[in-house]
Amino acid sequence: MAYAGLDVGTSGCKIAVYDLDGNILFRAARRYREQGGEGRRELDAKIVSRHVLDLIAETGKKCPVRIEAMAVASLGESVVCLDENGESLAPSMLTGDCRGIPETEWLKQKIGQEKIMEITGLPPNELYSLSKFIWLKNNTNIINNCKNILFFEDYIGYLLTGKMAVSYSSACRSMAFDIRKKSWSQDLLALAGIRPEQMSKPVEAGTIIGTVLPGMAEKLNLDPGMKIVAGGHDQSCAALGSGIYEMNGCETSMGTCEFMLFMLPCAQMSPYMLENDFTCIPYVIADKYLSSLEVTTCGILQTWGKETLFSRMSGESEERDANFFAELEAKIAGLRTDVLVLPQFGSSGNPRLSMDARGTICGLSIHTTPEEIFLAMLEGIGFQLYLAYERLLKLGVKPEYIAATGGLAVSDMILQLRADIFNIKVIRPAGGESGTLGCMLLAATGIGAYPSLEEGIRRAVRVQKSFTPDPASHDYYMGKYQKYKILYERMHDFK
Repeated sequence: MAYAGLDVGTSGCKIAVYDLDGNILFRAARRYREQGGEGRRELDAKIVSRHVLDLIAETGKKCPVRIEAMAVASLGESVVCLDENGESLAPSMLTGDCRGIPETEWLKQKIGQEKIMEITGLPPNELYSLSKFIWLKNNTNIINNCKNILFFEDYIGYLLTGKMAVSYSSACRSMAFDIRKKSWSQDLLALAGIRPEQMSKPVEAGTIIGTVLPGMAEKLNLDPGMKIVAGGHDQSCAALGSGIYEMNGCETSMGTCEFMLFMLPCAQMSPYMLENDFTCIPYVIADKYLSSLEVTTCGILQTWGKETLFSRMSGESEERDANFFAELEAKIAGLRTDVLVLPQFGSSGNPRLSMDARGTICGLSIHTTPEEIFLAMLEGIGFQLYLAYERLLKLGVKPEYIAATGGLAVSDMILQLRADIFNIKVIRPAGGESGTLGCMLLAATGIGAYPSLEEGIRRAVRVQKSFTPDPASHDYYMGKYQKYKILYERMHDFK
């Protein structure tokens, strides 16, 4: 018997099938691209669903063992609006989409940011769904014409089972979910003209949603008795798949954005959290809460550097079928530079979330090399997270290690950089698929294959490699970090 995890992200989807010891029995992936321009970032739900269903069909056909259950993790905030026939009415706005900025200011004045924080655990911001719902209401007929509004997690579950259920961890990304009552806030949804019945039923992660529809099971080569279990927000599932069960660990997911999750001692919402854009969100483990730090430009900034600073080198690497980033890291290993970079190229993360920020590169001379600028970009992402982390410590978080996941976590250099800046051990979980592994843990526990999530973590989660902080490097980076803080205070709101 086997259990699957499906991870639906911004730039692609992937699936992995596991046994109960965490061994991967089958895996596959598909890529797609976001659309947009001039501040708009979108995903076409029709394209995503086509790739996802094709991926599941391949898995059903080629996986050598029967799959008992599957859970889905997905990107947060973005929703799919469906008409009476189940067809998508418009592309889905992504986190970094600039629409919703005036609507967020209106929300603060109408409701008050303290009340919104108290209900939802989220500091009001345009990255969350509610602001974008209000934009749709004010600028289109989509809200009036849609029958159902789903996140990608419950959208895929709905396609497979015909039932609408969404995990608390995804629902909370709407900024319209009451995290204490574990239900939709009718008052907040009403501001966008939405009724709670248009939304999926909120459920605890690990809840059985239903059995795959007979026609869908036949089409996708699946066992007709296969269960779909509620998964969660992709970042929370990756934290679970990294073994984060107690407060001594935190997780950082390094993808298009970088997202760090820390377990809170209790649910808390305070003016201090509002001031720093700190969240309080339900974890995929019952009755546990997380706070998050985010840099909205991580992998996407490195791609910018590749295409802007190293277009020739990257082209040559592709011609030789070589790994460009691995070759570049070999060039910058051991470099020291006076260059500083604020990594908020178009949007920024904590402690001041903004979807229209501007980045800064300073400390240049006529001798500065592209390699030095690229290294300073990597340092800047680490410094920005550390800046917010220093403030987060006041909430009582106590991490002893950082579990690094996502596509960029394959880089030893980047993980050593994190360890040296934070002065905390960094681990890379084995397998490289923490998001799908977290979903597998939820699916297997949901149908009773594990007696508890904790037991599942003990059996299935392993460490591939650890990175210990180097004291001399930490001292060097703290010296440079003091300059970074000055630059941040002077330039973070430059437009």
